[in-house]
Amino acid sequence: MPVCDHIPRPTNSEDTASYERFAESHNIRALPYLTVTDFETATMIADRLAPRILGKTVIEIGGGIGMLSVAMGAIAQRVYCIEANPLWSMTFAQFLLEKKPKNVSFLCGAADEFLGCIKGDVAVICTNSDVRGMKLIGAQFANAVVDVYGEMIEGNPEAFDPWARTVRPFA
Repeated sequence: MPVCDHIPRPTNSEDTASYERFAESHNIRALPYLTVTDFETATMIADRLAPRILGKTVIEIGGGIGMLSVAMGAIAQRVYCIEANPLWSMTFAQFLLEKKPKNVSFLCGAADEFLGCIKGDVAVICTNSDVRGMKLIGAQFANAVVDVYGEMIEGNPEAFDPWARTVRPFA
C-alpha cells in the first residue's frame, strides 16, 4: 500500500484556510501533493539519477516526506531535502526513524530560506507543480538542475497526455 494513503488531509474549510495562509506567508507555490509515494519508486528514480549524483552533494527541492532523498542518500555523498510543508515532516516520522541515513538532512522551510547556507553539485526536483519556480531556486543551489518528471516526459513524450505536457512548465 502506498505510504500516501496515511496522509492527513484538511478536513474542513478552516484547515484548508490555515494551510493557504501558511503557504502565502511562506511563498509556497507548489501544491501540497506527494509525487513520490513509495520507496520502490524512489529507489528506481535514484538509480536513474546515479550517474549524475554518485559521490556528489544533492539538494532536493520540495522533497515531500523524503523518500527520494533517502534513496539518493545510498548513492550521493550528501543529500539535503528541503520541504516547505510541515505536514510532510510530521506525517512520516516513523519512515525517517527507520530509513534515514546519516548523510541525509531534512530542512523544513521554503527553499529560499536556505540560500547561502548550503550549496550542492546537483539540485533535484520531482514535482508537477511550480516546476518553473523550483527550477529557478534549484539553479541558485547548484550548477546542475534535474527535473525528473520533465526528463521522463522529454524522453518518451508519447506516453504522456499532450495537453499535460504543454501546460506542465506553467503549473
